[in-house]
Amino acid sequence: MLYTSTGVPSYVGRSDTDLRRRLLRHCTNRRGAYFTYDVHNSPLNAYEVECALFHTLTPGVTNRIHPDHPAYQKAICVYCRAVQRTVRRLRLAPQAFKIDPATSSSEDH
Repeated sequence: MLYTSTGVPSYVGRSDTDLRRRLLRHCTNRRGAYFTYDVHNSPLNAYEVECALFHTLTPGVTNRIHPDHPAYQKAICVYCRAVQRTVRRLRLAPQAFKIDPATSSSEDH
């Protein structure tokens, strides 16, 4: 996690291979004043934590895209999957949101 000089999280990321190289690249972009890091037992575990932080801190962080899954693993973000389930449920259950034609105008549809 990169932080601004005032201690606000500014970027969430991970490195599956070389943390030093990744941090040096961010230093050249001046993305943060300091950083903290965690060591995880697998790239998949690191991905899950990165996704949790990304979803918790967005839109405050400067990440432009969602974290990518680790190489050679078809991991799915559990936070995105929960949102997708909710959207599907709402789209597939329109009877839960019935609109009474007598009380709505044509502009509501």
